[in-house]
Amino acid sequence: MLNLRLGNVFTRPKRLANRLAAVSAVQLLLVTGGFSLLSYSLGRRSGLELSEVYRQNASVVDLSIRLSSKLSYPIWINALNLNWLKADPSRERDFGAIAERFWNQMTVFPVDYINIGNADGSFVGLERTAAGDLLLNEDTLRSGRGSMAVYAMGANGQRGALLERIPGMTATHEEAWYVDTAKAGQPSWSSIYAWEDQPEVFSISYNAPLFGPDRSLKGVVGVDMVLSQLSTWLQGVWKEREGIAVIVEPNGDLVACSLPELTLAQKQGTVQRANLRDLRNPLIQELSQAFSAATSRSGRPSPPVRVRVEDQAYTLQASPWGEEEGLNWTLLTALATGPTSAAAERSSVMALLAAAAAMAGAVVLISRQIRALLDPLNQLESASRQLGEALAAPNPAAGQGLHFTSGLSGSAGEELLALDGAISELVERYNTLTTNLREAQERERYRDAQTLALLKDKLRSSLQAAAVAHEINQPLSVLLLNSQLLLDRSQKPGSPELPEAWQAQLQSIRHEADRVVLTIETMRALLRNVQTDHQRLDLREVAQSALLYARSGGPVSSLTVESEALDRQQQPAWIDGDPVQIQIAIVNLLRNAAEALRDAAVTDPWISLSLRAEGEQWCLSVDDNGPGLPPALLDDTPLQTTKRSGSGLGLFVVRTTMENHHGALRCGTSDRGGAALQLLFPAKPGPGRLDQALPTTGD
Repeated sequence: MLNLRLGNVFTRPKRLANRLAAVSAVQLLLVTGGFSLLSYSLGRRSGLELSEVYRQNASVVDLSIRLSSKLSYPIWINALNLNWLKADPSRERDFGAIAERFWNQMTVFPVDYINIGNADGSFVGLERTAAGDLLLNEDTLRSGRGSMAVYAMGANGQRGALLERIPGMTATHEEAWYVDTAKAGQPSWSSIYAWEDQPEVFSISYNAPLFGPDRSLKGVVGVDMVLSQLSTWLQGVWKEREGIAVIVEPNGDLVACSLPELTLAQKQGTVQRANLRDLRNPLIQELSQAFSAATSRSGRPSPPVRVRVEDQAYTLQASPWGEEEGLNWTLLTALATGPTSAAAERSSVMALLAAAAAMAGAVVLISRQIRALLDPLNQLESASRQLGEALAAPNPAAGQGLHFTSGLSGSAGEELLALDGAISELVERYNTLTTNLREAQERERYRDAQTLALLKDKLRSSLQAAAVAHEINQPLSVLLLNSQLLLDRSQKPGSPELPEAWQAQLQSIRHEADRVVLTIETMRALLRNVQTDHQRLDLREVAQSALLYARSGGPVSSLTVESEALDRQQQPAWIDGDPVQIQIAIVNLLRNAAEALRDAAVTDPWISLSLRAEGEQWCLSVDDNGPGLPPALLDDTPLQTTKRSGSGLGLFVVRTTMENHHGALRCGTSDRGGAALQLLFPAKPGPGRLDQALPTTGD
C-alpha cells in the first residue's frame, strides 16, 4: 500500500507554478552563462587580434628598413665612383684601374653588378654570379670592340683568363640603365630590364650620368640589383616568418618574392617576369586582391586583412614603398597568425557555439513548456475535428475505416485521457460494423462479376465459333460441288478416260480436303484451349519437344532451324501452362515460317528458335528471313492470312493460347528483315520453391 502511494506521488504531474519557476531559472542560467562566456572570449580575441596587427606592422616596418638599406648601396657606390672619375678625368679610359676599383667594391658591398659605359660604346662591368663568382665583362679596344669579352678575376682584382666572348653587342648602349639615365640627365633608378647578353636575367640599376665641361654626355656609371638575387635576399629576410612577402610594381609585375621560384616565369618560350594575376598560389591570389584594394587608396597602406588559406589564418597588408627613392613599389606581406591567436579564435568560435546552444536550449525549454500546456487540448480538438470530417464524407467506411489517434501523453490529465479512450472505443465499434457491411457488399459484387465474365466468355466463344464455321463452309462447298460433278460424269455409260479438266477438279477436291483436315485440327486446338490443364513446366523442354515434332514432317522437315540459343539455355524456364497447347502454338509458328519461305522462294532460308528472359517474363521467339508480316497481321484481327490457301486459324490459335496463358503474342520484324513472332509467358518459381530463379535480365 505504501509503495502504491509513493508511485502515485512520483507519477502525478507537477504543479504548473513550480514547473514554470524551474524552467525560468534554467533559462536565465543558460542565457547569462552563455553570453558571459562569449563576452570574455570575444574580448580576449580582440586583444590578440590587436597584437597580431602590431606584429604584422612590425614585420612590414622591419622589411621596409632592410629594403631601404639594401637599395642604399647602389646610391653610395655610384656617388663614390662618380667623384673618383671627376677627380681625374683620365681615369675614364683606364679600364684596368676601373675594373680593379669595381672588384674592390664588389668584395665589400652586397650588390650584383657595377659598370661604366662611355658614349663611344666602350663598356666595363663587374658581375657577381648566382654562385658568388666575380666576372669582368669588357667591350673595349684592349679586349676587342664589337663583342663582350668575359674574363675571370684574379685574387687581387686583376683581369684573368678569357672565359667567353659574346658577339653581336650593340654599338651603343641601348639597355634601360643607359637610355633612362641619359634621358633623365641626373642620378636615378632605371626601369627593370633584361640584360642584352643574358636575356633571362632581369635587374634594376641606380645610375648617374657623366658630363664633360660642355655638358655633353660622356658616359653613364651604374650599379645593378638582379631580381633573382633580390628574391634570394628577401627569402633570407622573411625566413623566420611563416607566410609570403612580395614586392610588386603598379602593373602587378613581381620585383622580388620570398619564394624566388615565383619571380620569373616561362611565357611563349621565353623567360619573362611573373605577374600576380598569373600565379596560382592560393596565398598569392589573396595578396593580389589586397593589392587591387590598396591601389585605390592613393598611396596609403591598406588596413590588415584576416584571411584563411588551407586551414591557416593569415594577416595580409599592402604597403606602398619607394617614393623617397624614386620607386613606385608596393610591399605585399602575408603573415601567419600565431598559435595563441589561433587558439583564441577557436575559443571564440566555441564560445559563440556555446552561447547559441544556450539560447537554443532556452528556446527549447520555453517551447516544451508551452506545448506541455496547450498540446493535449489542441491534439484532442484536432483529432475530434478530423473524425467529424471523416464521418461527414459521402462514404466514411471506405478504405481502411476511420482512425482516431490524438497522441496524448500520460501527463495530459486523467479526464482527457478517459475522454480519448471513450472516443477511440466508439470509433473501433463503428469500424467493425462498417467492415462487416463492406465485406458482404464485396462478396455480392464478386458473384456479379463472375457471372458477367462467364457471359462475356460465352459470347466471345460464339463469335469465334461462327467465324470458324464460316471458313469451313467455303472449302466444304467447293468439295461437295466438285464431288457431285465427278460423280455425274463417272455414272454415264461408256465414259472415256477423265479429261485434264476433271483431273484438275479432282486435284482441287484433294486440296480442299486437306484444308478441311487442317481446319478440323485447328478446331481441336481451340477446343483444347477451352479445356485447359495448367501445370508447372519448363518452357525450354516444351520448345525442344515442339521443334522435334515439327522436324518430323511437313514443310519444316526440309529446312534447318537454328536453335543454338535454345540449346545453350541451361536454366529452367518455369511457367504455368498446358504443354500440348504451347507445343501446338510453337509448331504453328514454325510451320507458318517454313511456308512463307517456300512461297517467297527464298534462296537461303533461315529460321531461328530462341528463348531468353525479359524482366519477369520468358520470351520464346521464332524468327525468319522471309517476306515479313504485313500491317494487317500486326494487330489482333482474327482469321487474317497472307497465304493464298490459308485460313488464318494458325495465328488465331496462337493468340488464343497466349491469352489462355496470361501471356501475349508480339509480332515484328527480325534482324534479317523477315517476321519475328514472340511468345511472352509470365515467369514462375520452380516447383516446390517460392524463391527459385526468376529471370532477372532482359534484352
